[in-house]
Amino acid sequence: VAGGSLVAVLALSLCGAGTLLHLSLAAAFLLVGVGCLTVEQAFRAIQHRVLLTIAASFGLGAALDRSGLSAMLGALLAELEPLLGPLPFLGAVFLFTSALSCLVSNAACVVLVYGVLKDLHDGGGLAALRPAQVMLAMMMGASASFATPIGYQTNLMVLQPGGYSFADFARLGVPLTLSTALCAAASIYSLPASWLP
Repeated sequence: VAGGSLVAVLALSLCGAGTLLHLSLAAAFLLVGVGCLTVEQAFRAIQHRVLLTIAASFGLGAALDRSGLSAMLGALLAELEPLLGPLPFLGAVFLFTSALSCLVSNAACVVLVYGVLKDLHDGGGLAALRPAQVMLAMMMGASASFATPIGYQTNLMVLQPGGYSFADFARLGVPLTLSTALCAAASIYSLPASWLP
């Protein structure tokens, strides 16, 4: 029943029958209803520290925006683009977004960095790149929070059960982030204009 409910959640989500959250909650209620889990086991499985970290990251994202730090970083990126050139700039956007995503949730990171990059584009700061290229680098960077356990929920979920430390994430995550940035920047830069407007 558990395996079937997992497959059903994924299939229904792919078909657009509902959001992943609603379908997962329905599957959880089903598992409790048919007796695969007791209510106590279901409540013990909830990782409250993970939920608290996710909720707190949105507050940190709002603080970065209201403090003016994101505007300052946008100005810094505007100065970097002509100095670096288009390909290294895509890598810098990826790395900047990835570094921020290691501190706040990727959703909050995208909200912040999107505003910075949109202002940069509207101000004429991206002469050699298409806006979609920069946004794609931002989206990929936001999902590459490999260097800390707090940037993404699954990183935090495996931290304690796997016996990992913060240093373990940095030791493997930093080289992985750098190599991913290099591959992503080269791939995004070489995409034809017909694929990205």
